[in-house]
Amino acid sequence: MMGLETWLIWSIAGIVMMLLEFLIPGAVIVFLGVAALIVSLFIYSGWITTIVMALIAWFIISIFLMIFLRSVFVKYFEGESLVQNVDEDTDLIGSIVVISEEVLPYKEGRVRFRDTTWVARSEEELKVGNKAIISGRDGNKLIIKSI
Repeated sequence: MMGLETWLIWSIAGIVMMLLEFLIPGAVIVFLGVAALIVSLFIYSGWITTIVMALIAWFIISIFLMIFLRSVFVKYFEGESLVQNVDEDTDLIGSIVVISEEVLPYKEGRVRFRDTTWVARSEEELKVGNKAIISGRDGNKLIIKSI
């Protein structure tokens, strides 16, 4: 047999778990808390009389809530997700560079890009001060062509 104050312990545990959801998001702990509140209601009403019954009821109610209601709530309360490009070549290709050292066919030169200079090669002659576009990269060398 459980004392009547047991329902209060289950209620406090349920509220604490529901508040923890704000610190540890994932839509799991909140359902454990809701299940604890339901168990506390059953204890208060006298439907559950032993700790074993309380733990079994909490376990079953928690599983039921997570399986059937979590997907519904996650659909309406989505978290933030952001997919960013991590391919450096995609960011480089198409960018404009300024020739800082003459680039000749079969002779590398240098270009200014993003506040630094890079070794560059091209199949055409590009003079200092001209602008070019990056068409690819070979290791640390930029492959460029005239605009």
